[in-house]
Amino acid sequence: MDRQNRDRLTRRRLLCSGLATATTALLPMPLLARDKPKTMSYGDEKLDIYKAGQTRGAMIYVHGGAWRMGSRKNVNAKPDWCNAMGLDFISIDYPLLPKAPVKDQINSVRQAIEWVFRNHSEPAKTLVMGHSAGAHLAAMATLIGWSPKPAGVILNDSGALDLVTLARAYQGHLPFGTRHAFKDRDDWGTLSPAYRLARNMPPTLGIWSKARGHAMAMSNFATNMRGMGGDITLFDGSAYGHAELNRELGRGKMPDLEQAITRFMRKVL
Repeated sequence: MDRQNRDRLTRRRLLCSGLATATTALLPMPLLARDKPKTMSYGDEKLDIYKAGQTRGAMIYVHGGAWRMGSRKNVNAKPDWCNAMGLDFISIDYPLLPKAPVKDQINSVRQAIEWVFRNHSEPAKTLVMGHSAGAHLAAMATLIGWSPKPAGVILNDSGALDLVTLARAYQGHLPFGTRHAFKDRDDWGTLSPAYRLARNMPPTLGIWSKARGHAMAMSNFATNMRGMGGDITLFDGSAYGHAELNRELGRGKMPDLEQAITRFMRKVL
């Protein structure tokens, strides 16, 4: 290879190297830390902490999965999105059916919340968000008289917030994904957050999808919460599917929902 070609190849290598370095420098820091959360134990379960570069608070996330499946690892874009807003993102595991009944799951989620309060983020700077079954568990672990309370609660689409009203949309029966978790009708009231609400609840954002019965359940839940003096903001997510509301959150594909959550965060933190 002659000298001119060697010089041209060297310049090309330097240019490519410079572009790679510049591209890496432009990436937001949460993306670099995304795959390496800090895993901690609370009781018999674990939680993952995705640290923000500059922290103003924390978001505890309770995954869905019909009370019998799912994992703290199923987070999609939410850690990056929350980190970019200055929130540490803390995704928790909890025991599942058939090993653990719903009542035990509620207690486990509450145990995780209190672990975060003691070890990571004070209640006034902590939000709790759950999707589907996780929204039901988050509500039961924050809105029925527990103390201390988080700064706010985000309930992302769960018909189980009001099992009695949800059943009305299915001719008196619960839908398949919920039926196996609440087999005893006598428990529908006591395991529905709508009928267990306490006074002095944290501010809440309630979201529903186009899933059958979810708007009805959320509406009655909100009515009961307001009747107890609670502060609840509602977001009509009926343009979106149940899974979509969780899977696409933080990707920029649902700007109206993301703006609503951002406004809620700014209001309560």
